[in-house]
Amino acid sequence: MAETSDDSRARTEALKLFPPALLKPPPTCARCRGYADRRDAATGPLRGMVVTDMQVLMKRCARAGHP
Repeated sequence: MAETSDDSRARTEALKLFPPALLKPPPTCARCRGYADRRDAATGPLRGMVVTDMQVLMKRCARAGHP
């Protein structure tokens, strides 16, 4: 069955809201490694929210210089 334009539009919107987890934690930052572990272990209906939250926290930690 071919995707309709509504299906592909919904998939595009979902990828904008919940991008794939691409950030790699630096080996020296325990805080970022913890965030990445929680992000990678997330399951269930709230997985997208957990992934997004952990990505944001990792970016904030990077901006702060990985204290």
